[in-house]
Amino acid sequence: MNFLLMVIVTIIEVLVIYRIRFVYSRQPVGAIVLSSTIIAAFYLLAKFTINRYVRAFSFSLATIDLIFLVIMLFYMWQMNRNLKQLQKIQQTDFLLVLGNKCTSSRIPPILAERLDKAIELYKSFPVKPKIIVSGGRLKPNVAAEAELMQQYLIDAGIPAEMILSETQSRTTVQNLGFSAIKIRNIWHKDSRPRVIIVTSDYHLPRTKFYVKKLGLKVNFAAAKTVKMLMWPEMFREFTAILWYYRYSLFTILGMDILFSLSMCM
Repeated sequence: MNFLLMVIVTIIEVLVIYRIRFVYSRQPVGAIVLSSTIIAAFYLLAKFTINRYVRAFSFSLATIDLIFLVIMLFYMWQMNRNLKQLQKIQQTDFLLVLGNKCTSSRIPPILAERLDKAIELYKSFPVKPKIIVSGGRLKPNVAAEAELMQQYLIDAGIPAEMILSETQSRTTVQNLGFSAIKIRNIWHKDSRPRVIIVTSDYHLPRTKFYVKKLGLKVNFAAAKTVKMLMWPEMFREFTAILWYYRYSLFTILGMDILFSLSMCM
C-alpha cells in the first residue's frame, strides 16, 4: 500500500512537470489552481500518512512544487507592478529595442510588437532620437536580429541614419551591455544620455533586474503582447528566471531533500 502511494505521487508529479506548461499557456488560472491543489494534497498526505517514507517523499515534492509556484506568482505580480510604474517620457536621446529570437528572415510577431512600439515613440518625440536595435545571429543562414530589425524600421519610414545596429548579443544581458558600450562610444556630451528600453510587457521584470545589476540609469516602454502569445512567453520567462537562480534553487532544494530524509530517521 505504501509503495502504491509513492508510485501514485510520482505519477502525479511527472504529469505536472510534463503538462504544466501546456496548461499554463492556455489556462494560467487553472494551472495555478491545479498546482495549489496538488501541493495541498501532498502536504495532507505527508501529515496524515503513517509510513515515514511516504511522508518524507510527499513532503519533499510538495515543498519543491510550492517553491516553483511562489516564484511564478511573484513574477506575475512583479510584471503587473512594473507595468503600472511605467511613466510617459517627454523626450529621449536613444530608443533601445531588445531583440527576440528570429529563426528565419521574417520578423516574429513579438519582435514586430516591440519595433512598432519603438516607431510609435519615435514619431511622438519632437526631437527624433536614435534607435538602437540589438540582437545577434542565432543561425548561420539567418541574418542577425538587429539587421532584420533595422530593415523593418526602414520599411516603416524611419531614416537609416537614425538607426544603430548591435549585432553581437545573444542574450538579454548582452543586449543591454553591448548597447551600453555603443551608446558610450558615440555620446560626447557632458550630460548623461537619456535612454528608453523598449521590450515586451512580460519581459519587463527580467530586463529591469539586469539593468539594475549592470548599474544603468534608463526608462522603459512596454510593447503589449497579444493574448495568444502572452501566457506561453510568460512561462518561458519563468523558466529563464529559474535558470538564472539555478544555484540558489539547487541549494534550497538540497536543504529540502535533507530535511525530508531526516523525517525517515
